[in-house]
Amino acid sequence: MNDRYALVLIFMLPGMIMGTMWVAIQQGSAGSPFAGGGETKSSDAMVLGLVDQDPSDTFPSEDLSENFTQYLRNSPDFIVITYENEDDALVALYQDIVNAYAVLGYGFEGNITNDIPAFVEIHISSTNFMDQAAVFSGFSDVVAEFRRDHGWVKGEIVAARIREFEPVGDYSAATFGVFLLVFAVFIGVAATAAQAIVGDVPLNRMLLTPATKMEAILSKTIAYFLVGVLQAQFMLILWMLMFGVRPNTDYLTLNIVCGLMSISGAALGVFISTLCKTRLQANQSFLFLLFSSFIVGTGFMDVGIIDELWPLNMGRIMIFDTAFKGVPIATFGAEINIILAFSAFMLFLAWLVFARRKTLA
Repeated sequence: MNDRYALVLIFMLPGMIMGTMWVAIQQGSAGSPFAGGGETKSSDAMVLGLVDQDPSDTFPSEDLSENFTQYLRNSPDFIVITYENEDDALVALYQDIVNAYAVLGYGFEGNITNDIPAFVEIHISSTNFMDQAAVFSGFSDVVAEFRRDHGWVKGEIVAARIREFEPVGDYSAATFGVFLLVFAVFIGVAATAAQAIVGDVPLNRMLLTPATKMEAILSKTIAYFLVGVLQAQFMLILWMLMFGVRPNTDYLTLNIVCGLMSISGAALGVFISTLCKTRLQANQSFLFLLFSSFIVGTGFMDVGIIDELWPLNMGRIMIFDTAFKGVPIATFGAEINIILAFSAFMLFLAWLVFARRKTLA
C-alpha cells in the first residue's frame, strides 16, 4: 500500500492483457464491410480475395467456378472479396486488405468435369507467418465440403474437425486467455518481487533489530504471493465476465494453479532481488527471465526436460487440462510437489545469498 505506483502496475498488466484481447476479438467479430448479409463468421475469419479466370462452361446445369466461390462465401473461416484480375488482388494483398487471395485458373470447370485435378493458386504474403496455416486449413475444409456435396470423393477419406473439451464462451478468448492467466501471474509477481530486497533502505534498518534475514525473505515472499493471488482474481473475473467463458472446472481449481504460479514467481523474484546489487541489475535480470520464459514456456517448441521442471511450463499444462478437460487438480500431485520444491529451493538460495550480504545497496 505504500508503493501506490507498483500497485497500479500490478493491476494494469492484467487489465491491459484482457482489454487488448477483447478489442482484438471484437474487431474480428465485426467482420468486414464486404461480408455478405446474414452470414455467420467465426471471430477470427480471414479476408480472402478471389479471382475467377475461368469462363468455361462444360458442366451441365451450373457454373462450377461460381458454385465453388459460393462455398467459399458460406465458409465461416473466410470473408470473400472478388477481384476482376490478379493485379488488383495483389495490390489488395500488399495493402493488407486481404489476408490471402485465390485464383481459379482457366479450365477449372473443364478439369473437374473430365476428372482432371483443378489447381487453385493461393497467394499469401511471406511475412504473414500467423495466417498461413489457417488459410490453407480453411481452404482445405471448403474443398472437402465441395467434393463431398458433389459426390466427387471416389472412396477417399474426408475428415471433419470436431473440437472436444471446449469451454462455453468465446473459443479464442478461452484458449489464449487461459494461458495468459498463468503467464501474467508468474511473470507479474516475479517482476515486482525482483525489487523486494535490493536497495530496500527500510529493510536495512529493520535488520538492525532481532529480526532475522530468513524472516525478511519469508515476509517479502508471502506479501508478493498474496498480491499475485489478488491479481489472479482480477484476471479470472475479467476473463469470465468479458468473454462469457465458463471453464470445465471449478473456480477453486483455477485459483490453485494461479496460486502455484504466484508462490513460485514470488520466490524466484525474491531470489533475483537478493542476487542483484542494484535495481538496474534486478530490472535486467527480470527482462532476461521474461524473454527466456516467453521462448521456453509458450509451448511452441519442444524444450525437453524444462517442461517437467519449470513452473510456468507445468502451470500451462495444468491450466489447460483442468480448464478444458476438467482433469481434477489432484491428478497433478507430482507437478504441485515440484513447483513447491522449486519455490522452497529458491527461498533457500535467497537466504544463502542474503546471509552473506552486508548491505542491500
